Amino acid sequence: MSFGTRVLIILTGLFVFFIIFELVRRKKFREDLSILWFAVGFLIICGAFADTLINALARFLGVGYPPIMIIIFLILILIVSLMYFSMLISELKSRIKELTQKIAFIEYELDKEK
Repeated sequence: MSFGTRVLIILTGLFVFFIIFELVRRKKFREDLSILWFAVGFLIICGAFADTLINALARFLGVGYPPIMIIIFLILILIVSLMYFSMLISELKSRIKELTQKIAFIEYELDKEK
């Protein structure tokens, strides 16, 4: 990988760090989710130096085309992130249902007092 490509990848990772930091600072992004995105930024920066590791891993696993290892890795990351966000959505749906039931109960009690 050329020096210019490595610099571009590192700058991209730093840009992700900066964007996430600004979103958290402006309260547009939750802190718990920002940790995941900071990890993504870190992995992007590490990606600038990962070509030798990927080639060695591909040789070890017998993969003939080393860039396919990156695609496999990205698919695994997407699957894990989809599972995490699905759990988050499920939890939020449960909380919305609970709050809706509480509001309905409070409205019932208020109507009963009239």
